[in-house]
Amino acid sequence: MNTRLTLSIVSAVTLLALTGCGSKQDATKSNFKAAIQDYFDKTKGACVMAPAKSFPFKIEKKDGLRFMRNPEKAAALAKAGLLSEAEAEMPSQNPWNKTPIPATEYGLTEFGKKFLIKGAGGNIENWDGFCGGKFKVVEVDNFTQPADMFGSKVSQVNYTYEIVDAADWTKVPEMRAAYPQLKAASEKARDKTVLVATSEGWMHERLFKSGGN
Repeated sequence: MNTRLTLSIVSAVTLLALTGCGSKQDATKSNFKAAIQDYFDKTKGACVMAPAKSFPFKIEKKDGLRFMRNPEKAAALAKAGLLSEAEAEMPSQNPWNKTPIPATEYGLTEFGKKFLIKGAGGNIENWDGFCGGKFKVVEVDNFTQPADMFGSKVSQVNYTYEIVDAADWTKVPEMRAAYPQLKAASEKARDKTVLVATSEGWMHERLFKSGGN
């Protein structure tokens, strides 16, 4: 085999190998999986928001505020051992009836202190949250073809994930009922997100909006 032909074959093989490697900007399942996992790795993990901004707190037993299912969440956290519960009363807001209202007072247990992380609640007021595992992307199921939107190229990605190193309390049935996101602590779950194409590769929309941090 002459030298020129050998060099041509080597060059072709090298070019094919480089083409096969692709780049971080390509719309591929592997790139999308890496982008979603990068976002998960930058979060505080699998966390659930505490039902109040501080401890202890009281919740009316019945006919009270049911905002964001807080009574169910507080009861579930108590069942899991993260909160204590005791009989209590709350002042009546009725100007014609000042009879105290039956309530439950919830406090943070020593066990709960081990899992409480400041600002991990995920709401705009940065309430604390209980964290008991890490999110892991299992696979990317499918995605939309990248399209331009508001000056950026984006793709909606459907993926399967699970919670690894899950604390036992995340698997308590009452916790899974009150906080559906904990389903992934016992079985694989599905979700979707939007990824944004950047000069550094694909990025989760939340990371993109925060400047990559």
